[in-house]
Amino acid sequence: MPTLAELKYSARAAALLVLAAASAPGGATESAPNAADPASGPSTSLPDTGQPPRASRTAFLPATPEHTPTDGASLTPSRPAERDAALATLEQQGAQGVTLAPPDETPLAPVVTPVEQRADDRRLHLDLGWEYCGPAPGVTNITPASPPPETQRLPIEITADLVDYDRERDLIQLQGEVDIIQESRRLRAERSRYDRRTGDVSAGGSVALDYPELRVIGERADYNLETKRGHLEQAGYRMHGRANLRGAATEAWLLDAERSRYRDVLYTTCPPGSSAWSLRARDLELNQGTGLGVARHARLRLWDVPVLYTPYLAFPIDGRRRSGFLIPTVGTSEETGFDLTIPYYWNIAPNMDATLTPRLMSSRGLMLGAEFRHLSPWQRIEIDGELLPSDQKNEDEGARGALRVTQSAWLGTRWSTAIDYASVSDDRYLVDFGNRLDVTSLRNLSQRADVLYSGDGWWALGRVQQFQTVDTSIAPANRPYGQLPHIELNLSPAPQVGGLEYDFKAQYDYFDHNAAVHGSRLVAIPSLRWPLRRSFGHLIPRARLYYTQYDLVDQVEGADSQPSHLIPSVDLDGKLIFEREADWFGHETLQTLEPRLYYVLTAHEDQSDNPRFDTTALDFSFASLFRSNRFTGYDRISDENRLTLGLTSRTIANRDGDELFRASLGQVYYFDERRVQLDDATPEDDVSSSLAGELAARLHKDWTAQVGLQWNPHDDGNAWEKQILQLRYAPDRDRLINLAYRYNLGTQASEEYEDTDLAFQMPIGPRVRVVGRWLYSLLNDQTVEAFAGLEFGQCCWRLRVLGQHLKRDADQPASTSVMLQLELAGLGSFGNSIDKVLQRGIYGYQPE
Repeated sequence: MPTLAELKYSARAAALLVLAAASAPGGATESAPNAADPASGPSTSLPDTGQPPRASRTAFLPATPEHTPTDGASLTPSRPAERDAALATLEQQGAQGVTLAPPDETPLAPVVTPVEQRADDRRLHLDLGWEYCGPAPGVTNITPASPPPETQRLPIEITADLVDYDRERDLIQLQGEVDIIQESRRLRAERSRYDRRTGDVSAGGSVALDYPELRVIGERADYNLETKRGHLEQAGYRMHGRANLRGAATEAWLLDAERSRYRDVLYTTCPPGSSAWSLRARDLELNQGTGLGVARHARLRLWDVPVLYTPYLAFPIDGRRRSGFLIPTVGTSEETGFDLTIPYYWNIAPNMDATLTPRLMSSRGLMLGAEFRHLSPWQRIEIDGELLPSDQKNEDEGARGALRVTQSAWLGTRWSTAIDYASVSDDRYLVDFGNRLDVTSLRNLSQRADVLYSGDGWWALGRVQQFQTVDTSIAPANRPYGQLPHIELNLSPAPQVGGLEYDFKAQYDYFDHNAAVHGSRLVAIPSLRWPLRRSFGHLIPRARLYYTQYDLVDQVEGADSQPSHLIPSVDLDGKLIFEREADWFGHETLQTLEPRLYYVLTAHEDQSDNPRFDTTALDFSFASLFRSNRFTGYDRISDENRLTLGLTSRTIANRDGDELFRASLGQVYYFDERRVQLDDATPEDDVSSSLAGELAARLHKDWTAQVGLQWNPHDDGNAWEKQILQLRYAPDRDRLINLAYRYNLGTQASEEYEDTDLAFQMPIGPRVRVVGRWLYSLLNDQTVEAFAGLEFGQCCWRLRVLGQHLKRDADQPASTSVMLQLELAGLGSFGNSIDKVLQRGIYGYQPE
């Protein structure tokens, strides 16, 4: 009598032989039933052998109508002349009379389990990771597997412990570790029946169905291998690969390769074992083709507490764009009162969209906002606008609004365009409606349009630009000039005979102004240099000629309205690099010593009649020591007879090339007084400049420091002109501390500041992070900006609470606000955009 293990192995071999015979579409012949043939009747005869044979899995093609066997027909292998040895062995054995009952003929009473347990069923997550919640980072489209052509017949591979083949009905009945594989789809169950004529599969007992990136389990399933449609009871589902989400339902329908539908469903992106948030709905449909989930009669639960009901909810299951309402933003502040924004996203076309943003402010009224975006292979354009028809808080202002347009385009390989236009209705608009320091501290809004042509070794730029000044403290005469137009031509350095390089720059501008002298300016700067570069340093002599020509309107009385200048200049830049092997606290490093000298000689020319269209004093720093002109722009060409000496030392790790330490120090020595000044100031006659120094060091693998100093040896009262000290601690993405002290004496009152800055992000538990920033003005003895808050959460959810104190205007009292944001991975974000505030205010901040 055979053992149970022998019966299982023998059944597996018999099933594979049956399938090999039954799968031959063109080799069927009629013959009389043979009692010794294991495929001759509804029951299967099993051999009694000492060593059960093992057979590899056999693939076969599902029967099609033109190859469906007739009633009573016997299926034999396609090569009957070559009789299989294993089949001959089977014919010699006596039948054991093991009969398999179809799974639907002996139904078991279903065991109903709660949806929470089915969503956590270990079969759903076996051999599947959960590295993220919701859509995978960077994934914007989840594309389902493409179905095969209708004419393509895919092989099916079936294994089971016990098999029974009904020739008359062309049914294969399986029991025990049933495994049916067709291409990338797989069905596993305890028992199953497969109808080869229709492709229907009925399965029961621990059913698991695997699709590409989708797994569904249940207690009973009906599935068609041809249409890929199916139905499961007591189902659990799990998406994986490019999105992690899970759930369970009383029933599930597999509609096609892209769509699945569920009844009485639970949906969440939280990992197994977590119930931080879930969506319970009467009906749910997931569409991988559109990347959209639709729930009806849905209830949002946070930690099993219902917090929201909606009869209809559409939400993304990937990052694709689609029309619909976005998550509302709710907040409150002293300037706006209760603040509610309900944005609607309109996906106009694959390369075009718009967002309509009505914003209700209890203190101001209803503001209408809109954003339009268009993207094409040659152009990118974005238009933002806001309109407040009537400000309830300042009724005298009338209609208030803002407009922002940005555009960039590429016309072939040579031409390109760019637009950056910003405008507001009044000077206080940003103060009243902005909530960020970088916005409310803007003084001038740029309105610019460019056209650029790139040639071979040269390029030309055409620009029109003007500014809207929103800082009322700036006098009209001191506001920036418009350039109507600005035309620029640049020739790239081209090698000449003997290694010489020729360079040419030219500009034409018409500077427009309503309250100051204005007019045109022409600039031309030809130059010639001879660079000698080696691995141990460089020596670069250069000669250039500055030409400027003006044609001015409303020139001050007594000044030349058409001044012109021709100013020659020569300079020499030399640098050496010395290296040695060194030890840096036990690490092998390379230490360098890099002395550098720079000499420049520029002739003096009286330029006091020139207006100051775009010229200011260059910010003094270690880098500016090696520039030929002390001023920006070309309204002032500084007279120079000076030598700069600089020294830099670096320590570089041999292991990975990281710079562990860098120190630089430099000073300028003057051989003549500097008579060209911005205004009618007396010439500067100091024999040397301030000392400029920089230092950067990696104090530890987690700590870095930067120092910038400027010390004036000729000033006994305020010798320190600039001090910048920064310390940063960043061991990982969750922990971060930035400490800074910044001091600048400046050359005028508006440039003077002294601030301290503290920003941090630090975990105080496995699920909680504290964040904050404090920017304090020591000069004015007041807080400019401060915020502090908490971040709670883990993979599938995050809650941020933030309180903010913001000084928008030096002459106005500060405002305070409280913000709240809830992020549910794969569902959306509720509340204020606190993550953007943190990214701007905390250098190095990374949201999870």
